[in-house]
Amino acid sequence: MPTAPGPFGAARWCRDLAMGARFAVTGGRPGWIRTTLTALGVGLGVAVLLFAAAVPNVMNASLGRDRARGTVPAAVGTGPGDHTLLITSVSTTYHGADVGGRALQAEGPHAPVPPGLRRLPRPGEMAVSPALAELLSSPDGALLKDRFPHRRITARIGATGLAHPGELRFYEGTDALRGPSENVERITGFGEWGTPFESGPLVVLAIVVGCVALLAPVAVFVATAVRFGGDRRDRRLAALRLVGADRATTRRVAAGEALAGALLGLLTGTVLFLAVRVPLSDVTVAGIGVFPTDVVPGAPLAAFIAVAVPLCAVAVTLATMRRVTVEPLGVTRTAPPPRRRLWWRLLLPCAGVALLLPQAIGGLRPGDAAMTQLILGTSFLLLGVAALLPWALDAAVARLGRSGRGGQSWQLAVRRLQLTGAAAVRSVSGITVAVAGAIAVQLLLTGAGGVEPPAETDPYTRWTEVDARDGALPAARTHEFHDRLAAADGVRPGPVLTVAYAGPAGLPHGAGAEAADDPEPYPLTLADCAALRRLARIGSCADGDVFRTEDPDAEAPRPGQRLALEPATARADHRRPATWTVPSGARRVEARDALPPWLPFPRLLVTPGALDGDLLRHHSVMVLVRLDPHRPDAIEHLRNAAAHVDPRIAVLSYGTSGDDGVLDITRRALTAGAVAVLLLIGCGLLITTLEQLHERSRLLSALHALGTPRAVLGRSILWQTALPVAVGLGLAVACGLPLGLLFLHMVGRPPEPEWWDILTLTGTAGTVILGVTALSLPLLWRLMRPAGLRTE
Repeated sequence: MPTAPGPFGAARWCRDLAMGARFAVTGGRPGWIRTTLTALGVGLGVAVLLFAAAVPNVMNASLGRDRARGTVPAAVGTGPGDHTLLITSVSTTYHGADVGGRALQAEGPHAPVPPGLRRLPRPGEMAVSPALAELLSSPDGALLKDRFPHRRITARIGATGLAHPGELRFYEGTDALRGPSENVERITGFGEWGTPFESGPLVVLAIVVGCVALLAPVAVFVATAVRFGGDRRDRRLAALRLVGADRATTRRVAAGEALAGALLGLLTGTVLFLAVRVPLSDVTVAGIGVFPTDVVPGAPLAAFIAVAVPLCAVAVTLATMRRVTVEPLGVTRTAPPPRRRLWWRLLLPCAGVALLLPQAIGGLRPGDAAMTQLILGTSFLLLGVAALLPWALDAAVARLGRSGRGGQSWQLAVRRLQLTGAAAVRSVSGITVAVAGAIAVQLLLTGAGGVEPPAETDPYTRWTEVDARDGALPAARTHEFHDRLAAADGVRPGPVLTVAYAGPAGLPHGAGAEAADDPEPYPLTLADCAALRRLARIGSCADGDVFRTEDPDAEAPRPGQRLALEPATARADHRRPATWTVPSGARRVEARDALPPWLPFPRLLVTPGALDGDLLRHHSVMVLVRLDPHRPDAIEHLRNAAAHVDPRIAVLSYGTSGDDGVLDITRRALTAGAVAVLLLIGCGLLITTLEQLHERSRLLSALHALGTPRAVLGRSILWQTALPVAVGLGLAVACGLPLGLLFLHMVGRPPEPEWWDILTLTGTAGTVILGVTALSLPLLWRLMRPAGLRTE
């Protein structure tokens, strides 16, 4: 089939590629089956790649909306004005879900309005997000609705004011804010322009490794999908050789067929991406959700995918055809495959170790160069697992073949793997890479989350704290507050502690004084004798007594010393602080070892008879309560009782950590991604198995005609699928564990492998094997009919 070469062979390439594309779509039913399988496989991979390419835009859009809700504080010393607003947090929690809230009080007619609102809510009004409005109107939100008894909903927060569609958020109007303080801020606008939030190195490492582990199998899967249906293609290429085409032409025609399937796969993947993107707004996992308009891949990444996938199809086909001899009378595939060399397969993991070793020795370093080194090292290690799999499978199959053991189904499977093991390797390599990366990430997150739990001897681990800070609760109302908490269902309040600070009197506290001029203030705890006994060994106690504790790191105030109460906040309020003199009879006592968390070390323990609580303006009132374990909603009743007193009162549980929450979200996201990739690879395994069954339809019919039972052939498919996966899983565990230990060494965490998690990951991969086998059996039974032996 001679063709006139164009300049640089471009015309010849275009003509041969176009011929291959026509063969792909006009080759009758077998051609359409092969093209459809290729398009489906490539489309699944493209859809995953498009979602991965949209992640930066999703993160930037969410971060942009969150920063748009940030506040612009007024200049220091600025008083109320036409453009100022007082704002404070009134966030809460309901059944484990965070409900973000802010109380707003306008100080002028032109006060700033938060994003998503047209006007500020007036006192007694609320603006809520659509998700919160739906929750409050449902029976599940009855307890939460009781938390806002005297507020009516007058507006909905728009999308510009929400991080994601499922966010629970509200704004409420108030007139109870007295001015700026520790928790109340005076602002002049919304929109934060500071440095964006940066995750810690541990979270960054987990995300980087997880992304590499999830995307590497997708690339392997796309490369595998373009090679579906090789046998039928080879017979068609042999016919081309018979009519005069040379070997180079047959390679380009084969590349054209793969190119057509890849282009259809691009279209299929785009359609799948657009179809799945819209329902994402209804999905919220671990408090994370997205708007469909945010799920847009960046133009450079989308262009890269659109170019890389077809080029990958052409390159993989050309590389494959170089190892195939297409002659006019057929395709040479009867020669035994060459022995696979091991030395060059070790180069990839060795290069990965060389890139990661400097950070493993010196610790995880920040910066783009170090992050690039980390990504490349992880990629080389995981891809090295895929490179080692063919050698490991060949070694295992050769050993099993020489042993001669096993039944008929086992021998059929082993012999098939000896002849066509490369196809099995291509499909299973994705599972190997995914499981190895998932094990490494799981080990990293398990070691990172291995924080020591609170000691069982700590008497405060079973308590919940109710904290009214910054003078939200006057000292005169502490008994009323205690009684309200006691009336809540399933709540038993304990001691009430009033915490404030005092410093030496006589220092300048005017507007020109600097905070740096003040010495370290003394924490002061005001409570009755029963509560003080929980904090120190005070012995005998009566109302009016004062105690001084011994602090090895700081000096306690002396008896008779005159103290200024709350000097820092007095300076902020432009007033002189109240003063108080330490009684001469103040005794020195020893503090107890176990103190409530978040309580400053008490230097002064004061009973109400020795200090008038009305002298304190910016104090904190802390109540420790016990919850009835048989009433799961007791915590919600407690939050309602506290909100009825003042919405700024916080309810805190001991033993929680923000870092643990970030790691937990990261673990859930990566686990969901690993499951999605395993399902994707399972679809690829299924497509490969079905395609191979179509290619062997005459052989299967002949085996059935010779009396081979169906059960034997069914089990042979099971072994043929299970054996490569078993070898791949063993290789994944052998490589994933050292990789995870290396990551733990980078962040300085001890190894704490969770074998149950590792078994769960490998068990999921085993489930994929059973699913592929079960779904391929109906086609196997159909292909074993005697009609498959008919020929024309």
